[in-house]
Amino acid sequence: MRTSLLACVRKRTNSHLTLCLVIVFLILFMAGCVSAPKSSIPLADISLTNNHLIIQNETGFVWHDAKITIDHKYTYTAPMITSGKSSVPLAKFVDEQGNSYKRGRWSIRNLTIDVTDTLGVKRHLHW
Repeated sequence: MRTSLLACVRKRTNSHLTLCLVIVFLILFMAGCVSAPKSSIPLADISLTNNHLIIQNETGFVWHDAKITIDHKYTYTAPMITSGKSSVPLAKFVDEQGNSYKRGRWSIRNLTIDVTDTLGVKRHLHW
């Protein structure tokens, strides 16, 4: 009787242990099944010198057809901005009349970048 009681306890312990391991495995498996991002989110650090706009593209991807606009007026279009640091001379930013941007006493009040990410989705960044 004692032998059969120990065998019964061991079977229950083994079945509980197996069930617990299956549950832990399923939880770990489901936690690893996160869907991949549908797009690369453009992230950038922007800095300014007296003559250049410096863009630190931190996404790890190339941005295509980047249109950069200073103060809603002066624009510059680049076919691509590589991952990492890029520098654009402020003189390349022009308004509709072809006048180039001249940095005066005031700094840039706002900056927007419109890019196409690696999946072809248009993105809009604003500072």
